[in-house]
Amino acid sequence: MGYHFAVHFLEAGFNVGIFDKNEHVMIELAHLGAIPHSSPRSLAENYHYIITMLPDDRIVKEVVQGKEGILYGFKPGSMLIEMSSSNPSATLELARVLQQQGIRLIDAPVSGGVARARSGTLTIMVGGEHADYQEALPILQIIGENIFHVGGISSGHAMKALNNLISATTIAITAECLAIAVKNGIDPKTFIEIINTSTGRSHTSEVKFPEHILTRKFDGNFALGLMVKDMGNAIRLADDWKIPAPVASAAYQIWKQALMNGDPNADHTTFIKEIERNLQTEIHVF
Repeated sequence: MGYHFAVHFLEAGFNVGIFDKNEHVMIELAHLGAIPHSSPRSLAENYHYIITMLPDDRIVKEVVQGKEGILYGFKPGSMLIEMSSSNPSATLELARVLQQQGIRLIDAPVSGGVARARSGTLTIMVGGEHADYQEALPILQIIGENIFHVGGISSGHAMKALNNLISATTIAITAECLAIAVKNGIDPKTFIEIINTSTGRSHTSEVKFPEHILTRKFDGNFALGLMVKDMGNAIRLADDWKIPAPVASAAYQIWKQALMNGDPNADHTTFIKEIERNLQTEIHVF
């Protein structure tokens, strides 16, 4: 996804520096006009704003606070725009560390997947000081269409986790109902068409099932392991406030089971295979 961000910024005329462990990506973006750097620290020494888009908060911490991290290159007043799907508590701690050095942070995770990253129409959920949000807005508008200031630092990451919890839970119940329908002799295509003209419709039924699941393409461009990680972040938000969340917890358990039985790097839409195993049925392609 970060690749598409860089392309949009280059097309908009920004001076773009890049660091990525994938050398192929670095070379390709350099051909488009980006300036490669040897480390996150080198990048921070040359730029006032840095966007991070990484798999999890453990990697974010390493990129920011590691030996050649952003922390040691940024000047006071610089801003980290943290767009990964991170644990909100880790984001708060990272902001505290950066603030001690006079460095600002906003968390700005996204929704919309690779397709909307490619088109520059992502939804972006921003946590941080309102003045910092306003300052970063012209940058975010290059890659996003629906941009919201959610609240203070970490609220963007909290919102992202809750959004993905809703998405995952919707996938689970839609898959379970579809399997029950198939057991009762209902054609999967008919089931989806009826749901999509009825009150049970959702982005899951309108997009994920017809395009990625029932076709057996499993190409939603978001890993199973990352979905389970985000669900865990959302569950911890409830646990931190001692809020009972029985529906969310039940969905989380079956997704964790799917992860145990599957491949963390496989697309999250392969979750349907766990439902098929549990209900001993097969959802045929249409």
